[in-house]
Amino acid sequence: MNGDCVIPLFRSEILQDFSIELGRRFAKRNPFRSFTVEADFCDHEGDSLERLAAWASTHYGTRVALNLWENGRVWVGVRLEPAENNQEFSLNFYPDCEEFDAEGMAEAFRDTVAVSTRLCYGESPLPILRKIWKHEGRVQTKGTLKKPRKTEPEN
Repeated sequence: MNGDCVIPLFRSEILQDFSIELGRRFAKRNPFRSFTVEADFCDHEGDSLERLAAWASTHYGTRVALNLWENGRVWVGVRLEPAENNQEFSLNFYPDCEEFDAEGMAEAFRDTVAVSTRLCYGESPLPILRKIWKHEGRVQTKGTLKKPRKTEPEN
């Protein structure tokens, strides 16, 4: 676990609500290897929008990123870091989160981090992520998953 996380203040109500929920659940105690939340402004489709960016990594070499803009747009990314026994693999998508409140989105973030570890076993968490985020749309992937080698039984 990576100590306390300072969660910044936001101007936008949707970002305030989500940051409060993240703080309530994860700022002091979190089950992640690392956890970071940042605030910034970025150009998005011609507008300057406030954005909350949250990252969590696991002890198994996976990382989840979530970006939430003040207009309610969400981006979710899941990544397996390259290591001796696996290649880098990532998937990301823009779920429609209109029916999620701040609490539901925080739970979806936590669940996404939990299922990201399936990548370590050569399994895509995508079917479960589609259920978590109620996402039926396009998903972008990069890399390939490699099934782990099975060990030979000793005689």
